[in-house]
Amino acid sequence: MKQIIVIPARMGGSRLPGKPLIEIKGIPMIERVWNQCKKVKNKDQIYVATEDIEIEEFCLSKGIQSVNTGPAATAIDRIKLFSDKVEADSYINVQGDEPIVNTKDIEKILNYNKKYPNRIIFGKAEANKDEFNDYSKAKVVCNKKNKLLYCSRAGIPLNNRGVYTKAFRAIWIYAFNKQSLDNYYEAYGKSMIEEIEDTEILRFLEIDIPVYCIDLIGDSWAVDERKDLLEVERRLIKIEKNKL
Repeated sequence: MKQIIVIPARMGGSRLPGKPLIEIKGIPMIERVWNQCKKVKNKDQIYVATEDIEIEEFCLSKGIQSVNTGPAATAIDRIKLFSDKVEADSYINVQGDEPIVNTKDIEKILNYNKKYPNRIIFGKAEANKDEFNDYSKAKVVCNKKNKLLYCSRAGIPLNNRGVYTKAFRAIWIYAFNKQSLDNYYEAYGKSMIEEIEDTEILRFLEIDIPVYCIDLIGDSWAVDERKDLLEVERRLIKIEKNKL
């Protein structure tokens, strides 16, 4: 089974432009993501997917494989465009803004994907109250069989008094097969809820393709806004201290 890790990245993000090449403690973010992935897979099975010459040139300078997909509406659309150029049985999407992604979480997604290659999957972890109220962090609601019911940046679910009780947040490590990516791409522009929530995974639900969530450690931190850079640096310092 050929599994390829794909790291989507672009310079034009609206919340934090140019973030793939922003340095975190002296190392650009995209390089940090690639370094984590390299602990799990050989570097010839890891690619950066982008539309930007700056990222291509940086990858070339570091010996990182990259593919220019051209413009894409979402990260999942970019993985689809990548899949048109590089053949594989499964595409494992590790987001380009996860500089301290947990390697054990990547391994768990890879292993689950080997067992259920036809399922679309991503990770979840319990959300504390601060994460629950942080609109930059997507929350997920699943059924007893771990099938995704809904995903939102709003705080869900709430009890009948509108108060946080228990919730889970998304950990954006995905696994896809080629057919699911093609179906997703063909439905672009037809998903009203995806557009309202600005949460790309919802397109699958709107076109009636099931999505599954699995429990991950989830101790990484996605960089969505500038404030997240400080949190990542804080966590890196803690990781480095624990190694001593």
